[in-house]
Amino acid sequence: MDIFDRIKHDHDTLRALLERIEDPEADGRRATFDEFQRELWAHGKVEEAVFYAALSRHKEARAETMEGLNEHHMINGLAEELNAMPADSGAWTAKLQVLGELLRHHLDEEEEELFEEAREALADERADELGRLFDERKTHALAALAPLPRA
Repeated sequence: MDIFDRIKHDHDTLRALLERIEDPEADGRRATFDEFQRELWAHGKVEEAVFYAALSRHKEARAETMEGLNEHHMINGLAEELNAMPADSGAWTAKLQVLGELLRHHLDEEEEELFEEAREALADERADELGRLFDERKTHALAALAPLPRA
């Protein structure tokens, strides 16, 4: 998978997890949120280190990249706030709705605007190389974030 397919795959995973968390009838919302948060954090950090870093050298994509970095910061802040709140409260549900709206906006904007600019900036070979690098680093990040087995 090239970098665009790899990131889109992650985006689809995040959307699916978010839908499960937003369902008030779903069992295990907190456990799903924990999985979502690990996936979100790993995706964001690897995306910044691999994709955004490669694009920061290209004038065409610099503004979208900076916007994406700021959105990552806001999304992670909301996720951290949610992590510290009881999942059965109305405040948690309201904050989750805000996180969902911001995250969906961010993912759509990346796929519709940043990808277009990035395709112009990156050669196909470079996109393939970045996809492999993204996959490798994401695997390591998720492994590092995996919960410890219970004794």
